[in-house]
Amino acid sequence: MKHPIPSPETLHRYLSGTCTETERQLVNEWYRQLESEHAAEADTDEEDLYGRIQNRIAEQESGESRVELFVVFRNYALRVAAALFIGLGILYFFYYKPSENLSYIQNTVPNQVSFHNQDKKIIRYILPDSTLVWLNPGARISYQKSFSVRNVQFSGEAFFDVKPDKSRPFTIYSGELKTRVLGTSFHVRANANDKTCSVTVATGMVEVGTVKKGKPVILRPRQQAVFAKKDQKMTVQTLPEKPFYNESWEAVSLVFDEILMSEVAEKLNRIFQVNIEFEDPAIKKCRLKVDFNNQRLPEILEMIDALLGTTYQMEGGKITLRGEGCH
Repeated sequence: MKHPIPSPETLHRYLSGTCTETERQLVNEWYRQLESEHAAEADTDEEDLYGRIQNRIAEQESGESRVELFVVFRNYALRVAAALFIGLGILYFFYYKPSENLSYIQNTVPNQVSFHNQDKKIIRYILPDSTLVWLNPGARISYQKSFSVRNVQFSGEAFFDVKPDKSRPFTIYSGELKTRVLGTSFHVRANANDKTCSVTVATGMVEVGTVKKGKPVILRPRQQAVFAKKDQKMTVQTLPEKPFYNESWEAVSLVFDEILMSEVAEKLNRIFQVNIEFEDPAIKKCRLKVDFNNQRLPEILEMIDALLGTTYQMEGGKITLRGEGCH
């Protein structure tokens, strides 16, 4: 089925987080179709493919000013992936797109939107106010469709990068914890079967308290609140500096210049304390040439997938790259 190209107005609303659910699905269907076409044209000249994308966008603008092009990485000359990252909001589409195994948006309650990441990878999800949420496998998030009040229900593990809005605080209800912010970034772990839940601040300040009782605490960067469910007690600690490794949600800058994937994996393992394995040993012989500028592990893995034609799956601290390798 050939999906129509969304109008510039629809794409603008999608990028600003003001589109309807119907428009959101329309854009994602169009992107999946576009991605499929590029996959079939993997050997097409890069400049020619880029020109086709530009022409496709221009046809829809009907003389209006070209919508701002979004660029992800500095290395534009990398295979077909470069073309996928250029164009009307390709950055958002690339990280937001649901996979075949992903449970997409479901309206289980009237006027409520729910999302469950059933894929074995970290998914980038964009809320209506443009807040970004990196959802780990199994994480769930729900909120009122209007989002006039920025309240979300959350379970699982995720990293939140909240869009600043002084007039509308952002509140997360995760189990027995209530986290309130204006605009900042932080990590939440609230798995139903765990004995504790925690909030760790990356930037800004966060107010964390319990839903039932207790005075909330204020957290600053590198501080963490841990709530023990059994004892109903909250403790706050300042995390030590980690000169040798980073959490998966902490941004790093890396440069790989024709480096074997076996070496790339070893470096990422050391930096993020993960275990990257290869389903096909041939992938180890692939060479990677790319600059990662202030990016988190999920972004790095997605770009590797795009460049090498692989797909990654995550189970705990184990990450498996699947694909046919390089020829």
